Amino acid sequence: MGIKFSRAIIAIVFLLGVSFSFSQNGEKGRDVESGGVALPEISISDNKLTLRNAPVGKQVVIYTIIGNKVRQIEIKSPNEEHELKLLRAIYIIKLEGIVKKFVIR
Repeated sequence: MGIKFSRAIIAIVFLLGVSFSFSQNGEKGRDVESGGVALPEISISDNKLTLRNAPVGKQVVIYTIIGNKVRQIEIKSPNEEHELKLLRAIYIIKLEGIVKKFVIR
């Protein structure tokens, strides 16, 4: 197995260990931090990434399930859509404190 496999496992554990942001108040898909400020919303459908309430100037990063970075997108406006053009696989997306797993079928 070796060092490369160990590094991939460490990357996955790190990515999955980053604080997941899920709604605690029962609202599906709507995260609000204390103070009433809406957190970024990430959705992926049909190989299209949709961002709402995204922090301008920050980066959205997409990794393969083994931790390889495949895409990095700079956010230019709070509400954006991006065509991902990713191959069929399982991916991890990260933005600020939000980390999600998604599948391209």
